[in-house]
Amino acid sequence: NSFTCGRKLVKLKKELDSFGKKALENKQMAVHNLICLMQLVVSTLLISNDSPSLIGSQNTETKVLLERVTEGKDTFAICHVYILGYIEAYIFGEYELAAKMVEKRQEVEKTMSRRSLYFGMIDFYDGLVFLAMARKTNDDKWTLRAEKALSKLESFVQIGKANCEHKLFLLQAETKSLLGENENAISKYDSAIAVAGKNGFIHEQAIASERAGDFFLRNGDSRASQYYGNSNTLYLQWGAQCKADHLCKNLPF
Repeated sequence: NSFTCGRKLVKLKKELDSFGKKALENKQMAVHNLICLMQLVVSTLLISNDSPSLIGSQNTETKVLLERVTEGKDTFAICHVYILGYIEAYIFGEYELAAKMVEKRQEVEKTMSRRSLYFGMIDFYDGLVFLAMARKTNDDKWTLRAEKALSKLESFVQIGKANCEHKLFLLQAETKSLLGENENAISKYDSAIAVAGKNGFIHEQAIASERAGDFFLRNGDSRASQYYGNSNTLYLQWGAQCKADHLCKNLPF
């Protein structure tokens, strides 16, 4: 959808507001609930005074919406709660929460006749979460899960290169970084950033730039500030003021 393709958030918010009203007028409550969830994520990225996590929010309205969606037997809707929740959690660096949401989503998918493929998007964010957890915990189980996600993404590149090539480059970069293959990692980070920009995935270009900044920071390289600066600019261009503020707040310099 428009969110996962990197549509500018201000425009997306207006579209969601319009679609939400139409769904409510036509009493399409399942559709309306999903739109409301998307509106919450978009609003959080734009600007938020609440917790930067859909799943972890203490906002009463958000809790009621989540309960309304998950209390039914619509596994498609429940699955999308976890998809939206873990993507948002990953963007804000809440990797443990993101990993829990991935596992809950996978449990729901076991009851579904077919999973939502999203042309590699799920495998991309799964891989990013698993690699983040592998770095955080040094547990090989996350590395193995990341390898499987990367393998699946490779097949999607064959059928949708413009949508998936930069995603694959970023997973490869994070993998090379984890293995200590620094020169290869740098090349893959730069490829991910360039190809994401070329194909219009500004949000994932921002994520790739931030991960490259993390890489250079870990290695004591002054280029970290350049990549973080580029990431901040890209988040702002996407419309994610809250994420840009979060990035600046958590930089060590």
